[in-house]
Amino acid sequence: MGDRVKGGKSRHPDLVVEVAHPKIIHESGAQILRHANLLSLRVTMATHPDGFRLEGPLAEAHSTGCRTVLYEGPVRGLCPFAPRNSNTMAAAALAAPSLGFDGVIGVLVADLSLTDMHVVDVELSGPPGPTGRSFAVHTRRENPAEPGAVTGSATVTAFWRSLLACCQLPSRPGIHLC
Repeated sequence: MGDRVKGGKSRHPDLVVEVAHPKIIHESGAQILRHANLLSLRVTMATHPDGFRLEGPLAEAHSTGCRTVLYEGPVRGLCPFAPRNSNTMAAAALAAPSLGFDGVIGVLVADLSLTDMHVVDVELSGPPGPTGRSFAVHTRRENPAEPGAVTGSATVTAFWRSLLACCQLPSRPGIHLC
């Protein structure tokens, strides 16, 4: 799948129908999301309060109990005050341009019980179908982390393996920066 057809003309689909094999999603998922009509995308990041590196008004936020929501709103409003804790949310906003930084909701949660991990929940939904029901996807990632760490311990390994995998792509081997 691509945005350009023979002759170099751009395509801007009005409808994307996804009933594809997982390999297609792996190869073209980002392109599909660029044209998808999502109704909502919410990314919640929870960790121990010591794992946050907050700035501005969020730096003054304190946990009031075992689990405290420090921020809930558009990702655009969160990124300047949590630049080291909002990268997953910013990536979601970039991957879903139909919502962008103003439409994707970011939630930061300080959770005293999460002493050795970061938990990221991603929830998205699309428009209702003929029955009035919408599709929905909810994923949860639990990333082990040292106490007080901003980055989970599995992140570096996952990043390195992704780089190695890019170097082995048959269509475009190597790493290409734009």
